[in-house]
Amino acid sequence: YFSILANPLDLIRTKKVLQVNPTLEAHRVEPDNIKIFVYDYNSDGVEEKEVTSLQDCYKYLDTNKVSWINVDGLRKKVVEDISNHFGIHPLIAEDILSFGQRPKMDELNGLLFCLLSTLYYNETDNTVESEQTSIVLGKNFVISFQEDATKDVFNPLLEQIKVAGGKIRTSGADYLFYSMLYMIVDNYFIVMEKLGEVSEALEEDMIRRADNTTLSEITLLCNAVIVLKRSISPVRELINGILRSENNLVDEETEKYFKDVYDHINQANELA
Repeated sequence: YFSILANPLDLIRTKKVLQVNPTLEAHRVEPDNIKIFVYDYNSDGVEEKEVTSLQDCYKYLDTNKVSWINVDGLRKKVVEDISNHFGIHPLIAEDILSFGQRPKMDELNGLLFCLLSTLYYNETDNTVESEQTSIVLGKNFVISFQEDATKDVFNPLLEQIKVAGGKIRTSGADYLFYSMLYMIVDNYFIVMEKLGEVSEALEEDMIRRADNTTLSEITLLCNAVIVLKRSISPVRELINGILRSENNLVDEETEKYFKDVYDHINQANELA
């Protein structure tokens, strides 16, 4: 048991966690390339394009359609410029650029802001990977910021937007906001299903043999569950904050969908 706790990788990881200081400005390594996609839609049609100039996004601040701006890759100047134009408070911009941030929800400048972890299961290394995702809801727009452009939990959502007459196309920005949170939470269950399979296989191996390899696999599983629990548990408070909010950005009709997400995150938390 002690040998598991004393694993050098665990100690290094623990040291990094303890060194996180939220009062200090984050020094994030900026990506060489970022991608910005815009999806502007209503019940009649969808405009989908990748913008090469940041100024091309600015016209979507106030339109009679729902505008989704998705930023893949976090670059300080890009985040700050978008924040300045769309009225996103500097404190929220700091949170977007931070790393290792606890999932949270804020209301500033009449906007709703959520920051949470998107989880992926790496089958090659048998590890749980975490990506910080930030989402801002405005009057007729949603802006999402993702760290990694190589994987995207929102890909199924793009297909739903293209379906004429679908719920997303006939609803407002608040329903898009809900849909994004739902997909992140739903992905937690996919990760937990993978961990369940690993756990069952590990139990069978322990019956047949018990050696240093087994201990190493237990350590990996423990680390994965820690990442899972740390990411999922605060999201319950986040969703509850949206439900308690009196912000008029979320219609009464859409609140029932957030209650459904709240039920799902409670179930995910218990399973974790």
